[in-house]
Amino acid sequence: MLRRLDRGTSDRPNTACLAAARDQVDTAAAFAIEAAGSGDLLGVSGFGAIDRHEKRATFAPIWTIGRLNEAVLVSHVAHLMTRYAFEVLEVERAELHLDWRLRRMLDLYVDLGFRCEGRLRAYFAADEDPSADAAVLSMVRSEWPSVVRRQRAVLAGETWRYRLPSDRPP
Repeated sequence: MLRRLDRGTSDRPNTACLAAARDQVDTAAAFAIEAAGSGDLLGVSGFGAIDRHEKRATFAPIWTIGRLNEAVLVSHVAHLMTRYAFEVLEVERAELHLDWRLRRMLDLYVDLGFRCEGRLRAYFAADEDPSADAAVLSMVRSEWPSVVRRQRAVLAGETWRYRLPSDRPP
């Protein structure tokens, strides 16, 4: 489950600040990743950039505390963040930049309907290690209706699927 974090209304303002400090995630676009049943914190994520004029949202990295299978958690968070981008922010394009060496994660996002648009050389700078290339992955609004069905089918076996802060039971 994603829960919006911000300084004004969050009961976890320190978590919002942590999310904002990581990769300059705006606190207004930061989310706690929580277990649906217990509310335990599983990680943080958000949007690194939201360009309302260009109608584009760029996902920030997903930081987890390692209590769940990483692929399952990333799949759910990617689904929820994509839903939030298209259904709440109403953007035309959702994108993310992923370390090119993380092939398993790249494949996971492609399986969820993102398209790999290419490789940016030396995108992730490092102080001691060589800089890392980034894969640019994206999805556009016109693809969303068919992709959301595919994502839901992929995630159907999980107990905490389809949840957004704005979701209400029918």
